[in-house]
Amino acid sequence: MPFTRTSFLRLLKIMTAIIVAGLIIAYAIWRSLNYARGPHIDIFEPANGSATTTNTITVRGRSERINNLTLNGNPIFIDEQGNFSEVIILFSGINRLTIAGRDQFGRDTQTRIEVVGKGVLPSPRLKAPVVVPVATSIATTTER
Repeated sequence: MPFTRTSFLRLLKIMTAIIVAGLIIAYAIWRSLNYARGPHIDIFEPANGSATTTNTITVRGRSERINNLTLNGNPIFIDEQGNFSEVIILFSGINRLTIAGRDQFGRDTQTRIEVVGKGVLPSPRLKAPVVVPVATSIATTTER
């Protein structure tokens, strides 16, 4: 069957509509993939298991697809790019930090890190600071 001008234009319109619909569907899928992945938190500083002798430490990182972010239950500020920075007080020994986030659909994520504080605590009676020793190994016992 030979193509006439009318059938060719009809076929061209149908193919154009299919291509435009395909592009719209592909764009919608591409944009919705971020929402399907859910919330994500990256911690840049401090490293998990790191030790410090200072009394404070800055927690820095980036969150993706998160509306509310908390550090040990306290809300923290997120900028437009998802970056956050929070200064916290460290205690001598192991400090467990939990950064939790929730996206607009109610999905939660958590990242936990531990920082060892080898703190120097000021003594009220002495002018020199008192160095608090930190256990370097954990002893375990088993009952028989």
